[in-house]
Amino acid sequence: MTDRESRPCADCHAAIVQTFAATRMAQGAAGEVFRREWMEQGSPESCLVCHAPSGGAGLSCNDCHGRAGHPYPRLQVPDICARCHDAPGESTVRRFRERPETLQGKDCLDCHLPPGGIRAGHGFIGPSVPGFLDGVARVRLALRRGPNDDPRVLIQISHRAGHALPGGTTGRAVWLVVSGLDTEDRPVWRETARFGWERQGRDHWQDRTLPPGSPGLLELALDPRTAVTRLRVELWYRFAPGDLETPDPRARLLDATGLDLCRPRFQSISDHP
Repeated sequence: MTDRESRPCADCHAAIVQTFAATRMAQGAAGEVFRREWMEQGSPESCLVCHAPSGGAGLSCNDCHGRAGHPYPRLQVPDICARCHDAPGESTVRRFRERPETLQGKDCLDCHLPPGGIRAGHGFIGPSVPGFLDGVARVRLALRRGPNDDPRVLIQISHRAGHALPGGTTGRAVWLVVSGLDTEDRPVWRETARFGWERQGRDHWQDRTLPPGSPGLLELALDPRTAVTRLRVELWYRFAPGDLETPDPRARLLDATGLDLCRPRFQSISDHP
């Protein structure tokens, strides 16, 4: 459904308006996840400044292009994106400005509105679009000996997003799941780590996202009392707020790998294929 603020634009740009109306941006205040979290917070008006600035289901043409008439003013990207994507609980544009890509003339639209027919049609794409996250992140494993000659697992997480991962709203998160399996591939123990914005109080957030650029490195000590013979590591992108037990049909597996502990080869991350 076309937002009422965008209907006048459809007189000349019908295809563009129709394409944009189907995007997540145009439905920013209509999604189930947003509405549930918004109501849990008491339905604050401050959220609608970005999710529905014109009072509709989401963004309209005027929210980005203004009301100056035709031809519309040239958009200043990423400045206009930063109005919402650097709001409290966000650092997407700020992190993007730290990347060398900005010095090469790239901007948000190079990934989220690629050139050609899609850009002409305003079909914005993002993590909720199937295939968009393919190959965006990688997990690598290696073993090393601890100070007491005990085996420890090094886990390296890298990604090629132009900003921190995950970008976008505070509800999204990247979850690392490390499972220890026995000889029959049965789970013996599990460790998890969440990367994303964490709400601390009503109006305060802490940034625990995966920064762009340098890979993140974690280390886990293996308990010799467990019967773990193999490790399985998964990296998940989740949209729904909450823990891993919260249902999220849109969750995406970013990467997965394993490590056989029966025949360990102690090495550095750089040696691992």
